[in-house]
This record gives sequence, structure tokens and C-alpha cells, in this order.
Amino acid sequence: MDGERIRYTLPRESRIRRNGDYRRIYARGKRFNNRAGLLYVVKASGRPTRIGFVTTKKIGHAFARNRARRLMKEVYRLHRHELAGGHEAVFLAGSFLTRASYQEAEKAVLALWRKAGMMEARE
Repeated sequence: MDGERIRYTLPRESRIRRNGDYRRIYARGKRFNNRAGLLYVVKASGRPTRIGFVTTKKIGHAFARNRARRLMKEVYRLHRHELAGGHEAVFLAGSFLTRASYQEAEKAVLALWRKAGMMEARE
């Protein structure tokens, strides 16, 4: 990374927070899925990648939904710098994330991002 320091923070600008943005991505996004969940992705040229996180009651009670959301956000926080710019995505958690370890969740989420073409090509 040419001497630049990677910051492992999760700033508000890197997340999708407005209802209108969620609706637009659901309507126009391309869908990808695996055991980690469902990912809707829209190209957003010239802008940094942003992701919104969603957990529904279908995957469990509040503690299970919160755990799944924390896992998704943590994987995003630690691997955000590896994502190619120009994407907006909404990530719906699958029930797998309610019982997965961090390592299992990380592997599944990264595989989903690769499937969606959001990861930068490795040299």
C-alpha cells in the first residue's frame, strides 16, 4: 500500500443509511447470494464503496440479529480497504451468521464479495 496507513475505522460515510438509498439499491441492484446472506450491488462510478447492513426477524430474535449485524460490520471494517471503489451494496444477513464464528463469517462474506466482483484484483 505504498506507505499509506490503513485505517480500520467504520466511518458513517462508508455505510448506506438513508431509506431512499436502500430502496434504489433493492430496485436496481444485481443480486448475489451464498450462506452468508443476500447482497444487492449497484455500480456507483467515481465514488467510494458503501454498504448497508440488514437483518430481518426471519433469522432470529434480537440477540441473533445483533450478532449477525456485528459480524457483517466487523468483516467490512477490517476488509473495507480491499474492496474496489464504485459500488453501493445492501447486505441482508443469512441465518448462518447467527451461529458462525468470526473466521467462518469472514470466509463466507469475502466469498460473497468476490462473487459480486467487489474485491480488488490481487497482483
